[in-house]
Amino acid sequence: MEPEKRKEPAEASPPPAESPSQPPLSEGEVEHPPEKEPYRPYSRSTRIKAWIGIAFMVFLVIMYTYAFASGKIMAF
Repeated sequence: MEPEKRKEPAEASPPPAESPSQPPLSEGEVEHPPEKEPYRPYSRSTRIKAWIGIAFMVFLVIMYTYAFASGKIMAF
């Protein structure tokens, strides 16, 4: 089955406006994207701290779920 062919609307959307902070390029110049820093993974200690935080949050969710499900929270 072939997709339905649709006619393009007569009025096209206007092109995006150029940012005023950049000067116009002279003829022959090519716009280059800004240089990106190379990817550098986080250190081992930072990743360990993140996993400890995740484990702590899972523990809290389990403890609060148990307290609400068992009704122990109502004893206070």
